[in-house]
Amino acid sequence: MGGLRVFFHIVEREFGKFFSNSVAVAIFIGAPLLYGVVFGSLYADGQVYDIPIAVVDGSRGAIGERIVDGLRENENVSVAGVFACEQGLWDSFVRGDVHAIITLGPDFDKDVFLGRMPEVHVRLNMANMLVANYVSGAVQHVLATQEVKIRTGSMIRLGAVPAPVAQDHHGAFSVHYSRYFNPSGNYLFFLLPGFLGMVLQQVFLLVAALSFAREAEEKTFNELIVKTRSAAMIVLGKAVPYWIMGMLMWLFSLHGVLYWYGVPIDGSPVALYGLSLLFVLSMTSIGILVSAAVPSQLKATEILMVMAAPAFLLSGYTWPLSQMPQAVAAVAKLIPTTHFLEALRKIILADAAMPHLLRESIFLALLAVIPFVLTIIIVKRKIRQQN
Repeated sequence: MGGLRVFFHIVEREFGKFFSNSVAVAIFIGAPLLYGVVFGSLYADGQVYDIPIAVVDGSRGAIGERIVDGLRENENVSVAGVFACEQGLWDSFVRGDVHAIITLGPDFDKDVFLGRMPEVHVRLNMANMLVANYVSGAVQHVLATQEVKIRTGSMIRLGAVPAPVAQDHHGAFSVHYSRYFNPSGNYLFFLLPGFLGMVLQQVFLLVAALSFAREAEEKTFNELIVKTRSAAMIVLGKAVPYWIMGMLMWLFSLHGVLYWYGVPIDGSPVALYGLSLLFVLSMTSIGILVSAAVPSQLKATEILMVMAAPAFLLSGYTWPLSQMPQAVAAVAKLIPTTHFLEALRKIILADAAMPHLLRESIFLALLAVIPFVLTIIIVKRKIRQQN
């Protein structure tokens, strides 16, 4: 009986310790509900809508207009613009502003009427295979439908053959697909860089979370104040080791793991290392901000892990950011991984240079500078409290 009483005492004690940790309670109860709602809302529609594409129609004829109208009516794609030539579109293609370029030649309408079987050239961006599959299916469906309507309608109007025979007749135009940025659809090339970025994030936040929190727990913060009362100097000095270690760790991943598995890195080295540095800076800034604000290594780690856990799904790396609810997308933009993985995919697969990555660079710079400044403010307050 005494042993049973001890057992229940231990159980009661453990419950008490658990519920005394507000962060642990919030994670244990809130995380499954929160993540379930967030992840469920990401995939609620079950498919991707309104993916931007561009149409180049040199002929500006009636047949081209019907093809454009068919694309506009399709729910999975959205015609971002109809252009007379391809000039300037390649940069939009690399940036991911448009996921396909459909080109009709300058004599397209005339060649169709003369039975010359003109070619429709479809360029597909394969950097995100999920998006590419939806675009490919939508474009193929629209072009096939319009092609049947064109050839059937023209032959029946001329009285050449009845409708059933016309539908089996040769096509009005041909379609040629060109696939860019991982044209083979290699899943390793697509997924491995993203996973490496996520691993770097998890490790980095875990380590950075201990920076100031460890000083508070070990009561060693005064040792820093003796050396200098400059909050900026202290924060910078605490951050630099993590910048160095983070870059070394990431360079090993890039030129070790990716090289080992044959993942090509085609983009600009300046863009690759520049974005990597911004990512490391932003992750360090967020890590030390939480560490400075929460004077407990355990709680700082728990908070950062709650933020890090859903980051890959929220990053838009697999499921496009444009398809997420606005509130979820707004939260995702506050996570450095969102912008870094998007840039990394463009660099590795699409041969992107810095001009193609300005949007991601600006976000990462802001996510590096703002938390860094907030950390300085918190440390200044801590210095004053030591007086």
